[in-house]
Amino acid sequence: MRTCLRPTPVNRHCLGQINLMRTTAPVPDDTQQAAHPPRAAPPYTPSGRRRRIRPAGWILILIIILISCSLVVTSSLFVRAMLAFTGIGAAGKQVQVQIDGTLRRLETSVETVGDALREQGIDLPADAVLSPASGAPLLDGMLISVRLPREVTLAEAGGTRKFATALESPLAILESAGIAVGSADKIWINGAPANFEALADWPIPARHLRVRRPAQLTIIHDGKSSSLLTNADSVGEALLAAGITLNPSDNVSPPLESPLRPAMTVLIERAIPVELLVDGVVIKARTSAATVADALTDLNAPLFGLDYVLPAADAAISAGMTIEIVRVSEELLTETETIPYERRLQADAQMELDQKALIQSGQNGRRELRYRVRYENGAEVSRVHSETVELEAPVAEVLAYGTRIVARAVPNTQGELQYWRVLCMLATSYKPESQGGSAATAIGETLRKGIVASDPDLIRYRTRVFVPGYGAGLMADTAGYRSSPYWIDLGYSDQDWITWRSYVKVYLLMPPPAQINYLLPSWTPNRSYPGHCN
Repeated sequence: MRTCLRPTPVNRHCLGQINLMRTTAPVPDDTQQAAHPPRAAPPYTPSGRRRRIRPAGWILILIIILISCSLVVTSSLFVRAMLAFTGIGAAGKQVQVQIDGTLRRLETSVETVGDALREQGIDLPADAVLSPASGAPLLDGMLISVRLPREVTLAEAGGTRKFATALESPLAILESAGIAVGSADKIWINGAPANFEALADWPIPARHLRVRRPAQLTIIHDGKSSSLLTNADSVGEALLAAGITLNPSDNVSPPLESPLRPAMTVLIERAIPVELLVDGVVIKARTSAATVADALTDLNAPLFGLDYVLPAADAAISAGMTIEIVRVSEELLTETETIPYERRLQADAQMELDQKALIQSGQNGRRELRYRVRYENGAEVSRVHSETVELEAPVAEVLAYGTRIVARAVPNTQGELQYWRVLCMLATSYKPESQGGSAATAIGETLRKGIVASDPDLIRYRTRVFVPGYGAGLMADTAGYRSSPYWIDLGYSDQDWITWRSYVKVYLLMPPPAQINYLLPSWTPNRSYPGHCN
């Protein structure tokens, strides 16, 4: 009955039915009810007479109304569940969840961050760090960051303990563990030493922390007393950190393995002083040995493999002597070297002259050079080549060039002039006066119009040529060096000389010479007169 009477959109129909009941059977006030018990008016029958409804009828009507309300509410809840399941009508939010660097994208219509995680089946440990908080409203495009707890090991004077935390900063972890550190403490983070000032901004999550507290020592050695503040674990480690080298012949009290205590005094009694030079470090020590070999044993400085000692192993020990151990090692070193590919030219009788085609692309090869390298004290002293192994053979580049000569008519000429090759060349002119008055050419011809000079490697002597604007000519002379072989001097006499300086097409007229240079050098313009033929 309470469900039906609740004013919700789902059960308004119920209210209507209840109101109907109230209209049909009004309730009198308390006075009337006490004096005269209410009697329901019987309904009218079709014949006009009132018909009394028995109490069982009213109960049946109430049961029907309740069943109808229940069906309406159940249908409404079912429709809302189906809409939520299919996403129809829901305002989906696109959010991202990042768990320890792993990013997951999802779409949801829930209202809070915690609801979104629960909807995805993400159960967070109690120590996890969630940003934003679980109760924060879920916004479209939001990034939810989850940092899961991990195991952290903390070692200090009191022992070692492990616990789980989502904190990453070493300083925050130490503070959460109730450990206060200072600049005098020695701290290792993940096995690496760290300064106290760098703890707050340490860039890598801390997984292993070690803290060592300093202790005050008084060291008496070589007749002198010194004070040392150290956070070493033992006497020997403190002396080593202080740069005080020892050998088994020295008498140290308390012993080297003794743990440090506050206000401890360490007494060192030296033997014969010597210096040991090993691995680039000079170690001052004392020994009671008689020879260098015995001193090495006394100092626990053995020779390995190819190592040797200076002075010789049988040399006698003297005060202040320097004993050097030369560390010797050898290794096989490999170097990879490129094998350049070669370029091969291949004549093709089916291809026209001065045409080229790449038949096969070149590819460099690789070979491995192997050396035996000897090092003394880390420095290379010798390198001997042992072998060469070809890893990949080079592939030669094959370039085909045409050798077929095709006769063509010279354009813009009167008569039948045919040429077999055309070249783009820088044309200049010369005359006997420019030759110091000499009119003789390189092959004994007289310089005049119709005589041309060029590079005989490009145009053979006695080759007939045609130059538009100049006419026909005979290759009969040469000149000095030019920056490009593609030049031609057009000959004149002193009387009819005309100045030339332009790029022209030079037609080599038929017939071709007996020996043809099929592979001409690459065309380049003259440095002092850049340009080309149109």
